[in-house]
Amino acid sequence: PQAPGREHAPMATALSCVLEELPCVHYQMLLLGGTVPVAPYATFGTAELARSVLDALEGRTVALMANHGAIVHGQDLDGAVELSLLLEWACTVYWRAAQIGEPRALGDEQRKAVVDAALSRDYGTTHRVGEDG
Repeated sequence: PQAPGREHAPMATALSCVLEELPCVHYQMLLLGGTVPVAPYATFGTAELARSVLDALEGRTVALMANHGAIVHGQDLDGAVELSLLLEWACTVYWRAAQIGEPRALGDEQRKAVVDAALSRDYGTTHRVGEDG
């Protein structure tokens, strides 16, 4: 038998207990859709929780569930695992920043600039040494 809660991502679960949404504080969070919504609390296994989660996931691949933790879906298992790891990392970054001060969220213009830069530079693709990008 596993210890209770061991299957839940600890930072995502902790932040789901205190935030209304996880602000987009790092450009990598754009892979999660930017700001991550938190579905309102409902008892596990209920239709109410299912509806709440589906609303939070509308047009997204990740969400937090208030006082439960994270939910993620992807094109396949590997994709879902990668998004889950990225969400837990983003939650950890936010939590650490919040220990120092008020985390700065990226605004709409900043997020658009990241997308434009990534597209114009083929960011995430391989280049030969010496090529621009």
